[in-house]
Amino acid sequence: MVLFILIFGKILPPKLPLFYSLAWGENQLVTQMEILIVPAIITIVALLNMFLAWQLHPSQIFFKRALICSSLLMTLILAATYFKVMFIFI
Repeated sequence: MVLFILIFGKILPPKLPLFYSLAWGENQLVTQMEILIVPAIITIVALLNMFLAWQLHPSQIFFKRALICSSLLMTLILAATYFKVMFIFI
């Protein structure tokens, strides 16, 4: 995702919509550098979930799988959102 910004940064406008839950207008827009919030959140949450799953006792396999699956689901949803915003302008 970071490479996407680096490669297509010149094509993208200076402000991109990200916060769709806010009122229409300037509040929804972020700079190209602020759009990197999405990959940062994905990385932090995935690492935290993997660390927590690693710390669980081997007998708690259900919770380990739940953490990994939730991390995967969250990654897919945020990546889809990220690329949906990017492909509006490309």
